[in-house]
Amino acid sequence: MKEKSFKGTIFDLDGTLIDSYQAIFLSFRHVYQNMGIPPLSFAEVKRVVGLGLSTTFRDLLGEDRVPEALKLFRQKYEEVFRKNTFLLPGAREVLEGLHGRGIKLAVATNKLGRFSREIFQHFGLENLFITIVGDEDVFQNKPHPEMLFYAMGKMGLPNKEVVFIGDSLIDIQTGKNAGVRVFVVPTGVTKREDLEKFQPTIILDRLIDLLNCV
Repeated sequence: MKEKSFKGTIFDLDGTLIDSYQAIFLSFRHVYQNMGIPPLSFAEVKRVVGLGLSTTFRDLLGEDRVPEALKLFRQKYEEVFRKNTFLLPGAREVLEGLHGRGIKLAVATNKLGRFSREIFQHFGLENLFITIVGDEDVFQNKPHPEMLFYAMGKMGLPNKEVVFIGDSLIDIQTGKNAGVRVFVVPTGVTKREDLEKFQPTIILDRLIDLLNCV
């Protein structure tokens, strides 16, 4: 299916462009061990992340323990994320291909914005993006549309000329809240049949298929 009218693409990060679950798991384990709590399993960590660390730790540990948990998590993540974060198949090709065709690119993620920008610096891709916006860069995380509105403002594009690419139900809701088309890939933790129930604009089999939509 061709979607020739879009001039800008906003990407989710984890599960869409990168796999950083090992880094997140190691950082969660560091938090729990230092706080004297039995750590979560890898599978449990994958299930609970997505809304931003402050919200996640508030739900798991309670409001009073959020500052300590955030500090411990960020200390460990800074140490481990470069060696434990990987581009998903097709991510580099898609980003470079869209950029080469003149499509404006941005990222909107509930991962801390500073770490998100450092990840793309690590992979040498930061110059492809108009903006990379994440947790603590705006007042409200996804599924609130503020990140997408911020990115579209930086891109200088209206919502009808932008698509949002994600892998989760949160991403579908965010795109709908912002009034943009939503393409999803079943490369995160959400099953394809569950993505279908939330009726995104398009479900791509693979990220690389996005190049066929331009």
